[in-house]
Amino acid sequence: MKAKIFKHIFMVAMAVFVACFALTMCSLYSYFSAERDSGMKEEATYVAAAVEENGIEFLNHRKTSSTTRITWIDSDGTVLYDSIADPGTMENHKDREEVKAAMSQGIGESSRYSNTLSEKTTNYAIRLDDGTIIRVSGTQYTAVTLIIGMFYAMVAVLLLAILLSVLLASRVSKSVTEPINEIDLEAPDDRDVYPELQPLVRRINGQNRQIQRQMEELKLEHAKQDAIRREFTANVSHELKTPLTSISGYAEIIREGVAKPEDIKRFSGKIFDEAQRLITLVGDIMRLTQLEERALQPQKTKIDLYETCEGVLSHLEHAARKRNIRFALQGTHGVLMGLEQIIDEIVYNLCDNAIKYNKEDGTVTVSVSEDPGWVTLKVADSGIGIPSGELDRIFERFYRVDKSHSKEVGGTGLGLSIVKHGAAYHNAKINVESEVGKGTIISICFPKG
Repeated sequence: MKAKIFKHIFMVAMAVFVACFALTMCSLYSYFSAERDSGMKEEATYVAAAVEENGIEFLNHRKTSSTTRITWIDSDGTVLYDSIADPGTMENHKDREEVKAAMSQGIGESSRYSNTLSEKTTNYAIRLDDGTIIRVSGTQYTAVTLIIGMFYAMVAVLLLAILLSVLLASRVSKSVTEPINEIDLEAPDDRDVYPELQPLVRRINGQNRQIQRQMEELKLEHAKQDAIRREFTANVSHELKTPLTSISGYAEIIREGVAKPEDIKRFSGKIFDEAQRLITLVGDIMRLTQLEERALQPQKTKIDLYETCEGVLSHLEHAARKRNIRFALQGTHGVLMGLEQIIDEIVYNLCDNAIKYNKEDGTVTVSVSEDPGWVTLKVADSGIGIPSGELDRIFERFYRVDKSHSKEVGGTGLGLSIVKHGAAYHNAKINVESEVGKGTIISICFPKG
């Protein structure tokens, strides 16, 4: 940053120098040109008056000027006198611009440039009473000639300007960057810097506080996630250990020949049931992991939520009949874009829970409704209900509201976790209403798109 500031200040200083130098040269050139023209006009007037009075005698006795040239021209253009050249060798001047103007108007002037010599010749002519012309000519160097003549002086000034610019740029860039480099980024103090840097220091302080808050939040989140991981590991271990213990026990009885022939079929059935429970648990864990990591990326399709509910209720009809629970499906054929497998899992788990945690002879009402942009699934049961203090936890993995009946109702304890992550996968909103002893209503609003 210091090099960049140095470069910019140096360039600005040099640009100012060049601009000031050019402006000064132009002003001086214009001023001296005007002064020279004015002097030539005064000299021409003076010489004309003197020649009117004294004639050629004045010109012969006048000292030759080193800066001007005087020419006396007859009315026919013949040169009568010239302060530099021999009149006899000079051509007729009748066609000269300044001479023609003086003959017709009394006064004439002209300027001629020499590109070769980089010079400008100015002529000022006055007509006398006898018709002759007095002309005063002067040579003036152009701006280019002046610059060439001042070359060494200009080089010296340029070197001095460069040196001063370097010193100025170095000091200014150092004064700008040193306070910035000395700022303590961990604990900056706006009293230690110049006023222009105080907003930066305050902003750094604000960002430090924000970073500190975010780090604390990350630590808390990490601790929370770590606790959830440990709890999940313990729950999985427990859920896996129970069926594996049963399978191992029954298999050992059969292997040792202790089981009676008539009990072997029953023990085999127990082994099969516990194995199925393990398969279901592993499948739920894999599905939950996929939903959490959004590993499922198939193309979404149009899904008629009402038809999906019909299929799920038909599948669960036997389980509901065993507990004498009545199903009711109502609403409209709401269509949404989603993954059929996940939507089916959501409806199945909600309805399965509504059966498991219901009362004997209870009811489960499933309804589908829609409005612009949304399709809503609502599952209401007349079951045991959920205490208000536990509503926030029902979507945690392996969490059960009624732990004493968890073995009776079966399942893996992952159903509502799958519902939660499946809804999140579809950007859906979940709402739970429940009253102990009267039942629970779970609503999920799916976006149509």
